Amino acid sequence: MTENGNFFLITGGTGFIGSHLALALRERGAGVRVLGKEVTTYETENIAALRKAGVDVRLADILQEDERRRALDGVTCVFHVAAAMREGNLSDAVFWEINVHATERFLEESAAAGVNRFVYCSTVGVLGRGRGRPLSEDDEPRPRDIYQVTKEAAERKVRVFHQSGRLPAVIVRPAEVYGPGDPRLLKLFRAIRRGRFVMIGSGEGKHHLIYIQDLVEAMLLAAERPEASGETFILAGAEPVPLRDLVRIIAERLGVRLRRARVPLAPVRLAAVVMEKICQPLGVQPPLYPRRVEFFNHDYAFDISRARRILGFEPRVGLPDGVDRTVKAYEAGGLL
Repeated sequence: MTENGNFFLITGGTGFIGSHLALALRERGAGVRVLGKEVTTYETENIAALRKAGVDVRLADILQEDERRRALDGVTCVFHVAAAMREGNLSDAVFWEINVHATERFLEESAAAGVNRFVYCSTVGVLGRGRGRPLSEDDEPRPRDIYQVTKEAAERKVRVFHQSGRLPAVIVRPAEVYGPGDPRLLKLFRAIRRGRFVMIGSGEGKHHLIYIQDLVEAMLLAAERPEASGETFILAGAEPVPLRDLVRIIAERLGVRLRRARVPLAPVRLAAVVMEKICQPLGVQPPLYPRRVEFFNHDYAFDISRARRILGFEPRVGLPDGVDRTVKAYEAGGLL
């Protein structure tokens, strides 16, 4: 489904994952349309790159029904990436409306438009905390925050459509994604470069990252492999790494000597809860909120054998190489 003659729609296509996916499809000669927003400078830069590559860019909110319907015209495959993310000033109702109700309406519209495959981008977060072993698609979901709860609820909507025969669908669950153009981990790289990084907690908890090019390749396989239809896939790198090692690898690439500053997790988590409760009613983004603190409390490892077996997916970019590529891209863009 990546050769000429097929037409793809990517929601959230002006963001990090969506824009990389769109550009990869254009490199393969496919027709691509993206539906997304232009709120940040990163999105503005992505839009310029997408248009230069010949992508049909539609600027609209995923909640705009008319724009969704128009964007589906002539589309054979949908990648639904748009979502309400982990922001500290969003109400639970916003997460439910965007991540669940809008997804259900979009499934209806995609089925009516005759879409051949609907690839839903979820998250490994729906599985909840680590359980002392690599988690797989067979593990029961245990979502912990409103983002994870609503993504898992949307997964169930997708499965209903597939099982009813109304819309062939695939669910992908990316682990932590990083690489050139990622504005989220840029904060970590900057803190380390400036010598301001402080470890919250022990740093022993594992992070299981996936480089953006590996994720894109896996998502394309999920769209094109007939045997992927109806499946759910965890997409992660070859192996997890403790946070302290991730920080060390970044520091070594940046040529920075790390301070040994460390603070306990519990009081920081409490402060984040208080800040969120104060700022949320005011519609203000708190400087620190619980979901951000959870970055230091991760302890995840995932089994990607299903993606290997059915998709033929194999992560190609190891963490040191991926960090090196990411740093070079940040430096070239004047971000570090």
